[in-house]
This record gives sequence, structure tokens and C-alpha cells, in this order.
Amino acid sequence: MPEIVHLLSGLQIGGKERAALRLARRAMLDGRGATLVLYDTPIRSAELDFDPGEVPVIHLKRGRGVDLRFAWRLSRQLRALDARVVHAHNDTALFYAALAATLALPRRVRVIASFHAWPSQGGRGARWLTRAAGMVASAAAVSDDLAGLLTRAGWLGKCGVIRNGVDIDHYTPAGPTDGWRDRLGVGGRDFLVGHIARFDPIKRHADLLEAAARLAEEGSPIVFVLVGQGPLLDEMRSRAAGLGNIRFVAQVTDMPPLLRSLDAMVLCSAHEATPLALLEGMACGVPVVATAVGGVPDLLGGAGLLVPPRDPHELARALATLAADPALRARLAKAARRRSLDFPFEAEWAAYARLYAGEAEYFSRLGRCFKMRSSRSQ
Repeated sequence: MPEIVHLLSGLQIGGKERAALRLARRAMLDGRGATLVLYDTPIRSAELDFDPGEVPVIHLKRGRGVDLRFAWRLSRQLRALDARVVHAHNDTALFYAALAATLALPRRVRVIASFHAWPSQGGRGARWLTRAAGMVASAAAVSDDLAGLLTRAGWLGKCGVIRNGVDIDHYTPAGPTDGWRDRLGVGGRDFLVGHIARFDPIKRHADLLEAAARLAEEGSPIVFVLVGQGPLLDEMRSRAAGLGNIRFVAQVTDMPPLLRSLDAMVLCSAHEATPLALLEGMACGVPVVATAVGGVPDLLGGAGLLVPPRDPHELARALATLAADPALRARLAKAARRRSLDFPFEAEWAAYARLYAGEAEYFSRLGRCFKMRSSRSQ
């Protein structure tokens, strides 16, 4: 089968990286070749990066600015791998994938692009280059909200929507918990809330810590476990030094047992598309409190409590309400699991598999779950 190359900056622990790794592994299960090409950060350690397992990984160092030599080396790598598809993850990857695919002529390399978040580059030049690259690619965002933003702002002329999916047979309410509450030092009367996200400014960990401080002052039994890594981790550890209701976990290799140990899940980001961690918590039947941003309201579909972004007071109030109301938790837990069934990973894979196979007009035939947005229609 033709080789599929996933192009991304690195395998640091985050949603975009896990999404690419899942698709590569699923391709290999189908008997297709799959390789991850990293252009900024090579794999460093199990504490900092995802373990790619059986998926081959190649690191091609990219220089600063617009590195045309990198594009040429990438095109040579695509030829060496006999790649027929290069799947770019976010804007920088799309630009180099489109350029390398062009340089790989006469071999035809199909370019697929996934936008998991807002573009990392903010200038007019970056926007123009991304839009030009998108003209030779089939591009999709992981939420309607993100697709609309990308086309209205001129980053893409057209953008489909392929939402993240969840393995609903692996992420289930029933199953082992692996003693996570004991490992975290959480008692039976404590209310354990999980926050699973990269320590990045957009995730607004500072708001969560302020809410935690308010709850601690009120004598609330709520305890938080913050899972993830990132540039703000050390700063957040310092801020939480005086809080006895905060736990930090760098990485979890088997997530369902931890999710089943939670009484609730929180996500207080300034913006989100279709957060995979939130979807996985929902599939495990965990009640959710989240900020009403981006694609989150559509993802929850009423199966959770929504609060304004950048408002620690409202965040604390919603969490306290949930902790004090067992009936509400039970209702939201059932609704969360039921809603997660609308987003199976196999539907996500099927959509990308059609694009890999060359169904260029696939988006025009998509039904309820997968839609097309065009800048000309905004």
C-alpha cells in the first residue's frame, strides 16, 4: 500500500501529536505504510514525548525562517519512502508539505492537512503562504468553529471539517481504576477533578489555580489533578506551592483508569477546537465543566456545564455546584457518555482514509458530521 507520511513539529505530549500518532497506527493496522517526519524537535525522552511504538520516525531539522533547503530534503525523503500521501498537521507543516510535494514531481504526492488549532504564525506573509499551500491540499479542521475562523480570516480558501474521534470501546465508564485515588493521596470524601492539557498559555492553568485557591479558602473538598507538560509547567508548580488541593502528573500512559477515578473533568481554555482529552473523559462517563469557547459547546451538546472563559469565580462556582449535587453529576455522566458515541474514531479514520485514497470531492458529499466551509461563502 502507498506510504503515508505525517509531517509535524515533534511528538511532545499534546492533542495534535496524539492525533497524528493515532492515525499513523490505524493506517498500519490496515496494512498501509506510515511514517512520522518531525521537523523541529526529535524524540527526547518518555517523560517529554509520546512513544511512537512501531511507527517509524524520521527527524529532518528545519532552519529558521522559510527554509527552502528543508523543503528540498523533505521532497527527497518523500521519494525515498515512496510516499503517495503527506499528511500535514497545522499551518507550518502544510506549507512545507505542499512545497515538497511539488518538488517531488513527476511523482504525484497527495497533500492532506489537518488544523487542530489556530495557526502558530500570525503574520500576513504566513497567512498568504498557508492559503497558497492550501490550494494544492485537502484541508480539514477539527471543528466547525475553527474551519469558519480559518476561512473568514483568509488562512484557507476552503476548509472541511473532520472532528476528532474517540475509541468508544477502550474509553468506557466500566473498567479498572489502577488505584489512582490512593496514588494521588485523595480520600473517599474528596471530590477529584481532572484537568488534562498541555501547559500552554491558551489552556489558562492560572485561572484554574485561582479557582482552586478560592475553593480551598471555602473549605471545599475538591482536589485537582493537573496532567500534562509544557512551557508553563514550572511556573504553575510554583504558583500552586501553597495549595494543598493540587496534584501534578506529568504523563499517563494508560488514560482510562485515571479518567474513571475522577468525579469530574474541567477544561478552562481561552480557545479550543475539538479537545480530544475532553472527548475521552466524556466517553468514560465523567461529568464536565468547560469554558464556552470554540468548538466546546458543540462537542458537549448540553452534556456538561459551560462557564465564561477567563472567569475563575464562575469556574469555582460551577465546580462547587457539581460537587454538591450527586443527581446532577449522575445525569451529566450519562449524557457525556451518550454524546461521545456521536464521535467514534472509526468515523474520523474513514474520512481521512477516503482523502488518502484520492477522493478529492469527498467533502462536497459529506453529511451531518463532516462539512465544507469556503471563504467565498462567508
